[in-house]
Amino acid sequence: MRSYHYIARKFFRFTLLSVFACSSYGKVEEYFPELSQILSNLEENSPIILENDQLVKEQVGNQVIADSLKGLKLHINLSMQSIYEDRPAQSFYHRYRSFGSFHAVKPIFHWGALQAESEMAHNRKKISILSYNKTVSDLHSQARHSYLDLYLLKKKNYLKKDSLALQHESLKRVVKLNKVGLSTKLEVNESNASLLENQILLADLQQSYANSLNQFKLITGWDGNLSFTDRNDSIHDLIPKLDAETPLMITGLSSTTMKRIQEEIAIEENKITIANSQLRPKINLVGGFYQDQVPLANSEANLLRNNVMIGLQATWAIWDSSKSKGEKISSLSRKRRLEYAMNRELKSFGIYIKNLKQNLDSLSDRIKISHELLKVAQT
Repeated sequence: MRSYHYIARKFFRFTLLSVFACSSYGKVEEYFPELSQILSNLEENSPIILENDQLVKEQVGNQVIADSLKGLKLHINLSMQSIYEDRPAQSFYHRYRSFGSFHAVKPIFHWGALQAESEMAHNRKKISILSYNKTVSDLHSQARHSYLDLYLLKKKNYLKKDSLALQHESLKRVVKLNKVGLSTKLEVNESNASLLENQILLADLQQSYANSLNQFKLITGWDGNLSFTDRNDSIHDLIPKLDAETPLMITGLSSTTMKRIQEEIAIEENKITIANSQLRPKINLVGGFYQDQVPLANSEANLLRNNVMIGLQATWAIWDSSKSKGEKISSLSRKRRLEYAMNRELKSFGIYIKNLKQNLDSLSDRIKISHELLKVAQT
């Protein structure tokens, strides 16, 4: 009876931890200092987060490129030539010649296309930051759940070993009873078969633990061993605060999704602006300085000229075979599709809350049933 009480008490603790792992309450690290250290170093060690960090930096670089389209562009060119001339009826002529040039262009009016390019790059950078933050949040949650799963698997291994020890004792008793004629050979075989089945289950549990541990190390970048040291042995007092914490988790998920869709809609609006500007005249301010040489009359000498130029440059694409029209149609369609997605997200959000509340109610019932099981075991 004491053994059954022990097993029931362990099962109650497993139920609490399982409910906790499924809930949104994420303070497991308050009980396990080891997990707190893993989570604090997650952004420096996790390959997934490091990869997403480079995506953010890539979008920062793309924004710099987009902003440069509106800025002043300067070009300098220097050249030196050695010229050999064989002039008919004249002496062989050789000279050195050098040139320099400087060219500057500053866009003035492009119908908002350049500003749209800059805003699109800014929107993409914000999306990458949202994705990075969501990845960090998801990975923290996944690491907590994986750590608890490993903790449960380790405890289940211990419990299964205790159960096997009880079955060994039970098998010995059945064998002794069989020797004095108080049990049958069938009962001995059934007891032995049950023992072998549980040995197979123990091997499966050990393999599951090894696989889960490798996966945990892969997502967190943690390369040490896990001790599962419990601060003050207080994990058994852990009861999830489901109703208090769930709205925060739901709001965070919805907010991230809605913000991403809004940024994608803004990108499509800027693409429409760019498409509208394709077949319109664009004006740039240009300036430059360049050198050239012209031959002097009746002389072998040349005159080096310095030229300065400043003015306005207008370019106008008249026809592009409906390319800009197609881009506008595509952007409008994507914009409407994203707007439909936002409406669908809002509708599914209410359903998600309802389903989650039902799941939490079910998890609470599991806790109550576990309490009852523990009482029965104590009785």
